Amino acid sequence: MNLPARLGIVALVLGAFGGSIAFLSAGQNGGTSSGDTAPAVRWESSAQCRDCHRDVYDEWFGSHHQISFTNPEVRSTSDDFRKEECMDCHLPRPLAVTGFGKRTLPRRTHFDEGVGCITCHLGPNGGILGRQSRPDAPCKPVADTAFLAVDACASCHNQHGTTDQWAASTFAAQGTDCSSCHMPTVERKRADGSVRQGRMHRYDGAHDKATLRQAGEFTLARDGAEVTFTLHNKGAGHNFPTEERHRAVDIVYRFVTAAGPGEWTRAYRFRNPYRDETTPINPGNATSENTQLPAGERKTLRAAVPDDAIAVEARLWYRLTPFVLDDDPRSTLLEERRLELR
Repeated sequence: MNLPARLGIVALVLGAFGGSIAFLSAGQNGGTSSGDTAPAVRWESSAQCRDCHRDVYDEWFGSHHQISFTNPEVRSTSDDFRKEECMDCHLPRPLAVTGFGKRTLPRRTHFDEGVGCITCHLGPNGGILGRQSRPDAPCKPVADTAFLAVDACASCHNQHGTTDQWAASTFAAQGTDCSSCHMPTVERKRADGSVRQGRMHRYDGAHDKATLRQAGEFTLARDGAEVTFTLHNKGAGHNFPTEERHRAVDIVYRFVTAAGPGEWTRAYRFRNPYRDETTPINPGNATSENTQLPAGERKTLRAAVPDDAIAVEARLWYRLTPFVLDDDPRSTLLEERRLELR
């Protein structure tokens, strides 16, 4: 074969190879079989959203979504992410890419952004998803209902059954979803001074005392020769506590006599144990029994009143990990009650 013929074959091969690369690149940057064109901007960082959405960015920055990968508590619990499966949710790829409601996959970029704007708002074609279509906006968001649905939260938050718990509650039946509580409606000002309705992006939850106090109603009462301690999960649309197995809610009490208060005694612990635990969470529970309090349910405990007791004191604690004492910053005192007995 002469040289011109060989060069012609090489040109054909390179042309076909180049066409394949162009086709694949179009798919990776947003091109679809329906003819959609790739976005002019490659959206890959929350920092790109900051200038136009400063108020939202400021809410998100410092939130437990933003620090989900850098949080020292998470680094410790995951053995500095040697438990690699933890990275799936603490440094996830965009949810729309892996599929809403499906297990996420980890990314290897922008470690300081954890769960950020791109996680929820990047569409499978590389464009931006929003509550409304805004072709006039710089990011040209396209209205999408999928990223607003509970399935978007389920990708990470159903690893421990939280969204399944919600689905079984009255909250689901009445249309109160995740964003109703964790992304409350707020007013935002546009550049032209007009006001629009938006959603808070701070995601208050287990680290916010006010949110925790809204979940449970704690009461202390006397019933003849006994006192009762009741916790009613009236405010959470899922178990209380929920999510991580190391979250715990404790009811503790002590009787007070003329000589002073006695020792604190734990009446009950609400928690989902680790799979390898061999000791029941509370006396009377089965080994590995989940004692979290489902949405809408009550738990009442009783204690006999000593003859010399003049009062009883009770406290409700939320603990980010069960193996800490009351004075640890990972313990939050939610409620404190005192009942005079004489």
